Amino acid sequence: RQCVLTYLQNNTLEMWLEIFLVFITLFVLLYRHVTKSFGKWKSLGIPYTKPSFPMGTYNFLSGRHVDEMSAEDHKKYLDQGYFGTFLLGKPVLAINDANFLKHIEVKDFDHFVDRTGEAANKKMFAGGDTDKIWAKQLSGISGDGWKEVRSAFTPIFTSGKMKGMLKFIKHIAGDLNKEMEEKAKQGEEFELKDVYGKFSLDALASSAFGVNAESFTNKDSKFVRYAATIFKHSKLDIAIIVAKFIPGVPQLLDTLKLNTFKAKETKYFRDIILQTIKNRKQTNERKNDLVDLMLDCIKEDTAGNDEDEEESDQYEKDMKLNHTRKGKHNLDEISIVATAMVLLVAGYDTTGMTLSFLSYEMSKNPEAQKKLQEEIDHAYEEAGGEFPDYNAIQNLPYLDMVIHETLRIHSPVGVNTRNATKDYVLQGTDIVIKKDDMVSWNAKSLHFDPKYWTNPTEFYPEHFSKEEKANRNPYAYQAFGQGPRACIGMRFALLEAKVAVLSVLRNFSFKEGSKTQEPLVLDGDNKLGWVKGGLWARVEPREEGVH
Repeated sequence: RQCVLTYLQNNTLEMWLEIFLVFITLFVLLYRHVTKSFGKWKSLGIPYTKPSFPMGTYNFLSGRHVDEMSAEDHKKYLDQGYFGTFLLGKPVLAINDANFLKHIEVKDFDHFVDRTGEAANKKMFAGGDTDKIWAKQLSGISGDGWKEVRSAFTPIFTSGKMKGMLKFIKHIAGDLNKEMEEKAKQGEEFELKDVYGKFSLDALASSAFGVNAESFTNKDSKFVRYAATIFKHSKLDIAIIVAKFIPGVPQLLDTLKLNTFKAKETKYFRDIILQTIKNRKQTNERKNDLVDLMLDCIKEDTAGNDEDEEESDQYEKDMKLNHTRKGKHNLDEISIVATAMVLLVAGYDTTGMTLSFLSYEMSKNPEAQKKLQEEIDHAYEEAGGEFPDYNAIQNLPYLDMVIHETLRIHSPVGVNTRNATKDYVLQGTDIVIKKDDMVSWNAKSLHFDPKYWTNPTEFYPEHFSKEEKANRNPYAYQAFGQGPRACIGMRFALLEAKVAVLSVLRNFSFKEGSKTQEPLVLDGDNKLGWVKGGLWARVEPREEGVH
């Protein structure tokens, strides 16, 4: 009996020793895999920020926002046109000069078509059927697949199509005004994004999903609840994303078809869109909203240009994508689902945040608020007291300046990336960016660089006057990105913001609150550039007594 016990003990010890050795071996292999390129920038004589295992340059689990950590490094190397960083184990060349971005985003775009490489996208969206929906969104596809979807859906967002969207947004603006009336009656400060998030979500739900989200009227709205969940990224969510870059993990997730990202919520929104499409086909009902326009795109064998596309300035010309399709497109209803989902994700929080920051800045800059209200009042007077039409809205220079200055100071997205699709020599240098190498830049850093802005730390709408724009490198402004990879929904987002500002500031004025945590610090748990504690203000009816 003693011999048996001794034998079992020895075997157990050996088993645990073998398990320990396996884990040590796997750890060493993983460590080697992540750190094998950590010496790259030093060997090339390029200044760099020291990386650490396993995250690379920036610890995504530290609680700090990556935009702020990145901006600190960009400021550190402000006099350098570029410096080295690492994303996990991947070397990333961080760009600090707008002239380089002109070539990366526009002039030499054919070398930097992808945001991230195809291999990285496959890892990022490995998993089950709902994960594959996210893999088909514009930011998750690459190469010719991206070009096909982008060129097919671009005609939806031309100025002519946006005129048709105005009626949907104006209707939601009526609900926004009612909410502001209630806040004015209460006389207490309130969190701005709580209100503007409702407006943004309802406008998108009406236009892109064909439904009424009831954000203002139904506290138990499932649409609102699930949308809010999608935008929350816990440390577990981040850890899962990081784990997908461990060799073997993506293949395992694909084999087991395990959904890893908000499966219940994604299924809910997928089913809404598919049901809306089914109803439109069965009843032949047409609302001319984004759902109908996307259906038109997958039915018609057209791509690229649209008859009402206009190129009013260099920015519009730079956005133009020249793509010739080879054969018929492969777009289907899931393409519509994926595009509607990316509009929801990219549009809801960003527009709600921008309107919140704008109102916050109005409360702190009463002279700018008064000047904007004067322009808005004049627009209403020109329209006979009615809401201004689309053309009038697009010709309010100070409104445009205020919105873009808000986006300059409070960019929803800071860090941007591009993946090289072929070898490229960085303009004016001997640095070779190899195929599958990555470059990045930080909008927040560019937006505060005194090389480009006369008053970088102040809220100064005149930064976007004709005179200042003429004297500035246009690629220093990165709120929507630049070139063919710029935000496809930019026109819709700007129209949403302009309608909301016109409607609210026609009737109300913002006063500074006391609950905002200043100085503003970005919330590390928010994927976008939102601040800890939110933004607070009071609202008062305007003394002029406008309706």
